[in-house]
Amino acid sequence: MLMTPIFNVTAVPALPEAARGIVAHQEEFWRACEKPAESITSRDLFAYALALCEARQYPERLDRLFALAEQMQDRNPKSKTYGNFWWALRDGKVLDNNAVEFAMRGGTLLWLKHRDFIPATARPRLESILNFAVQGSSHHKVATSYSNIAIMNAGNLILLGEMLGKPPVADEGYARLDRFFRYTQASGLHEFDSPTYLCPDLDGLGMTEAFCQREAGRAQARALLQLLWSDVALNWFPPAQKLAGAQSRSYDYLYGLGELDRLATLNGLLNAPVPTEVDAIYSMEVNWHPPQADLSLSTQFPRLVRQSWGPDWWESRTHFLQADITLSCTAASYAKLMDMPLTVDLPGDRKSVRGYFIADGRDDPYGRNRIADGAHKRAFHLNPFWTAAQRNGDALALAIYRDKDIPSDATTLVSDFVMPMDVDSFWIDDRRIDFSKSQPSSVAIKPGEVVSLRKGTAALGLRVAWSRGLDGREAPSILTYDGNKFGAVRLAVEHVAEGQRPVFSGVNPGAAFWLRVGSALKTDEEFSRWRRQFAAADAQVQATADAIRMNVTGADGPVSLAASAPWSEPESLEPRPTRSVLELDGVDIGQKILSSGSMP
Repeated sequence: MLMTPIFNVTAVPALPEAARGIVAHQEEFWRACEKPAESITSRDLFAYALALCEARQYPERLDRLFALAEQMQDRNPKSKTYGNFWWALRDGKVLDNNAVEFAMRGGTLLWLKHRDFIPATARPRLESILNFAVQGSSHHKVATSYSNIAIMNAGNLILLGEMLGKPPVADEGYARLDRFFRYTQASGLHEFDSPTYLCPDLDGLGMTEAFCQREAGRAQARALLQLLWSDVALNWFPPAQKLAGAQSRSYDYLYGLGELDRLATLNGLLNAPVPTEVDAIYSMEVNWHPPQADLSLSTQFPRLVRQSWGPDWWESRTHFLQADITLSCTAASYAKLMDMPLTVDLPGDRKSVRGYFIADGRDDPYGRNRIADGAHKRAFHLNPFWTAAQRNGDALALAIYRDKDIPSDATTLVSDFVMPMDVDSFWIDDRRIDFSKSQPSSVAIKPGEVVSLRKGTAALGLRVAWSRGLDGREAPSILTYDGNKFGAVRLAVEHVAEGQRPVFSGVNPGAAFWLRVGSALKTDEEFSRWRRQFAAADAQVQATADAIRMNVTGADGPVSLAASAPWSEPESLEPRPTRSVLELDGVDIGQKILSSGSMP
């Protein structure tokens, strides 16, 4: 089925006018710079300066911005972070080595495009900052798999080297871009489908494509842009107006939103106001935009999207999209404590709760309690051994908690699948379960029972195929509304009794979930029949203290997984994960796209 395209591109004004919109909305930031406030960041200094230059407004403010940037730059030649920046003024030192990359996105374009607009008093400051930043970016060597930073780092070195007349620096930038390109050709995009980091990925590649001088670099950037935009389109779910499916890094567990929204707006996937956040200036600098044919991929239903995201055979992702529901999983954990490895997306308001698995050890199943992480604060979940297999609308997933996965400050240990309360109905087998936001409530789930929900013509069924608590016995499961303000319901497998702190005892607790989605169920009778078919579907589990093997009868064929101690990788998965860079309905379109950027 092909949905009617809805690419109503927002009436995006020309760059100067769009930049003036940003400047108008950032007066509070300027006032913070005048004080200065300890919260201002180096990245925002350069983005705001670039917006001023594009808007041709307030050139007298640039000297103040560059003076603050000088203050926040490490200029000690003996320092390991020489040439880098404090993330925030309050830091007083470099806490995040990525700061130089976020800052130089603006620094490079200020010099490349606007040095004549910059007042004579401010221009030497900027030139000095850029020359020190060459050291910061050159010494900042990150893994090629660190996608957004690897892209920005390569692009910054290319532009810094070319515009400052430093050919060896540019050479190194092109070499790093080539390494990233070849890694992606072999293993896919490692930082896959992040609603936050896809934005700097696309901005960084777009700026390299627009402003670098060598055609080989432009060709690689263009090919990567087309790959990533095809990825976005294939995983975009128009009925929910968002990027759907499993995600590598998310700051928004409940809704799955992030900075990608502004690019989706500027390129017609999302109908929203022209963005005015300060970083939006980078999304407006690019020349390359995805053709409508690529964006139209988002309207084809059903579709099966699979993609690899690392060199190991199990580092892979599957996403099955139907017109009224999507199901997605990863065969391995991304291991950054912010991934969403098992998800369900339903139609509705884009700020509706999505379905997702979370390993909770901090009484924070909704990702709202952020903890210190260097220069930042982030909401982290636990990182158990994870693997999953998926055949179209059936997914089988396993989480096993090892000693190292349970931190000393853990307050609980729960394997949760979070779901929206805003659905037509919940069921446990043939019993309808009603929830009300005015009254928290919980219902125990007996072994073998099926939890299901219905929304419109879509259905989701969940079975706890296996569980184990810290005491070695079967872990209890409940369907619960805990009174949260978000309207989220959880299927919770509780590995430790409520109120007890989890202490590893030599037994690996864990849980296995079997999810099935149904589509185009128009009547109560169709939904009831679908629910009972799932309840009757065969599931076989063989589990010991050190190994587990599961086989289930999916609607379209068998789904199985096997794993054993020391719980570091799956032994087998059926269907076997793809090694394609980006696959649509069994065809690897990713390699074809990247072939246009290949060099001999």
